[in-house]
Parts: sequence; C-alpha cells; structure tokens
Amino acid sequence: MNEFKTVSGIVLQQLKEGIELNGKNCPISGDKGKRVFRITIGSHAMPKYWRKVKEDDYYFCPNKQCPVIYFSKKNTHIFVQEELRTPVMHKMEIGTENRPVCYCMQVLEEEIIEEMVVKHCCDSLIDIQNFTGANKGKDCKITNPTGRCCGKPLKELIEWIQEHKRDDVKPPVLEEAISCCKSIEENASIELELP
Repeated sequence: MNEFKTVSGIVLQQLKEGIELNGKNCPISGDKGKRVFRITIGSHAMPKYWRKVKEDDYYFCPNKQCPVIYFSKKNTHIFVQEELRTPVMHKMEIGTENRPVCYCMQVLEEEIIEEMVVKHCCDSLIDIQNFTGANKGKDCKITNPTGRCCGKPLKELIEWIQEHKRDDVKPPVLEEAISCCKSIEENASIELELP
C-alpha cells in the first residue's frame, strides 16, 4: 500500500496534473469511489472551486490515508482537504481533536466521549442520540462530505471508546447504529393500503 500521508502539496499537484480520470476508482489510491451529488460537493468545497463541479459525476475516495476527497471520471479536477471548508471525518483518525461525528447536528467526537467517559450518562446508542443529537439529523446528503449517514462512523467511535477507554466507561448496549436517513427512504417506499 502506498504511504499517502507523505504526499506534499507540490507532489500532489504534479500527480493531479498527470492523472487520467477514467473510472470509478480513485486515481491516487485505486480504491473504488462512493458516488456523491453535486450539492454535496458544493456544500463543502470553497466557493472558488464551485465552477469546477459541473455534473453529478463525482466520487468520494474512502481510503483514510489518501489525500483525495472527491474525484470525477469526466472532470480533470480532484479535490483535496485544503480545497474544502469542512473537515472530513472519514480522513481523520478517531481521537483527533475537533473530529466531527454527526454533521447534521454538529456533534464532535469529544462530546460523545465526554458523555460516555466523563459524565457516565450514556450507556446506549439511544442515550447518545438523546444527549448529543448525533445520528438524528436528516440532511446527510448535504451536510456530510461523503453524502452518507453518520451511523457507521458513530458505531465505530463507540467501539473505539469501549476498547481504548474501557476502564472509564460502563459497557453500553451497542445497538445497531441505523441510518438516520434510511427511515425516510423506507417510509417513502411503503405503499399505503386504503380501505
């Protein structure tokens, strides 16, 4: 695996200039990208880059070590963190200061750690949702740089807290962190039966 953290701005610019964007895989890491909408990128890119995004043909690179955030198979511009206004939690290590967990409700990792480790008031996902608001938003497509729900990263954070801070926290009942957007999608697909 390549060591992406050592890529400097100059090297990255040279890589960006010589890249052929011809698929759904990240041109730097080679990982399969996750499709994102234009509105997602527009919500996070600095305004000077908005003109670069012409279509909904962009992908998010899920590789944590890769400096690429968004890429397109049609557009020659790839986005890196320095071109975004929003920190991308998926590219940050758990335990990093000011790491977002839920973009919709503006919840940082520190808040969840405080509730579980310092205050000892949360011993379930429902408690975490009630005390912090995390995983209760409905605007993930716009607010989260990946265009996806925070349920999975929230579950990963809870598991990390249980593993790394187990002496300081009661073991919570780790329910499945469901997609806060999934219920909307499921409800939209239910056909009403009329009497």
